[in-house]
Amino acid sequence: MKEKSLAEPKLIDQHGRQMNYLRIAVTDRCNLRCQYCMPSEGIDFLQRKDLLSYEEIIRLSRIFAQLGVNKIRLTGGEPFVRKDIMSLILQLNKIFKSIHITTNATLIHTYFDALKSVGRQRLNISIDSLDPVRFAMMTRRNDFERVWSNIIQAIDLGFAVKLNIVVMKGVNDSEILDFVDLIFRYPISVRFIESMPFNAHSSTEKYFMSADEIHRKIKLKYPELKHFVSDKNSASLHYDLPGAQGNIGIIPAYSRSLCAQCNRIRLTPKGELLTCLYAERGVDLKEKMRKGYQDEELKHLIIDAVSKKKKNGFEEEKMRKDNKGYFQSMTSIGG
Repeated sequence: MKEKSLAEPKLIDQHGRQMNYLRIAVTDRCNLRCQYCMPSEGIDFLQRKDLLSYEEIIRLSRIFAQLGVNKIRLTGGEPFVRKDIMSLILQLNKIFKSIHITTNATLIHTYFDALKSVGRQRLNISIDSLDPVRFAMMTRRNDFERVWSNIIQAIDLGFAVKLNIVVMKGVNDSEILDFVDLIFRYPISVRFIESMPFNAHSSTEKYFMSADEIHRKIKLKYPELKHFVSDKNSASLHYDLPGAQGNIGIIPAYSRSLCAQCNRIRLTPKGELLTCLYAERGVDLKEKMRKGYQDEELKHLIIDAVSKKKKNGFEEEKMRKDNKGYFQSMTSIGG
């Protein structure tokens, strides 16, 4: 039985936007080492004591639900590397009607039955190349065959699958049309994401390819490409093609042209509430809980943080003290 939440939404920012979508990063650990996500040597992963415990995640989830959040996404790192992740999903399933999961699909095959049994049948799967050699180069791991096999199995089992492709100019942009062609073969959504300048000294900014460039490349081959609106708060521009089983999405993650309709907030693996992906720091809810803050006190902290949410990612970026145009590793934020 689902727990009841308060009917009146409370998380309204200073621009009148309601925050009803929470992304929860359950771990900063990952079994891949994607170039755009973390340095080749990896990062100093959090110790277990520094992570939000499952009990703390559940407690905060109940608070967020009471404040009007009705959709969550579990991210990482890679969510399925965290031990007993299904126990968390089972508890979250009692709180939220809509639970989505973003995964690299390396481990997902062992969870298909359990996920279907609790009605969690929506998966966002990160895969940046259809070429095994390029996949290994981009992820620094040789797992393409397993990932692709799990994607096909997920489709065959009836999961609603979205493929997330971070486009890197000169690296995998030559595969954009190959990914588009997949929607004629499978009932999936293929989503192209602008590369962002993470990992301080990795020079990832040279790989940036804008959403407009991606759109032009697709449009050149498919002039019948048609834009449609599926969700007014979506971070993606959506497109249909005649005769396709699926659809296309383009996410202007760095261009930030869709910030005006943002309804998302983030909870990092170490318990920081971020109101924007571009925020340098947030409110440390884990610290407050461990100091003995009561639920009502936590609610006020969350409401206050959301009320101060900036208009867009550019304004948030201006607040950064480093002011160097790069950000911490994506795996430490949760995407």
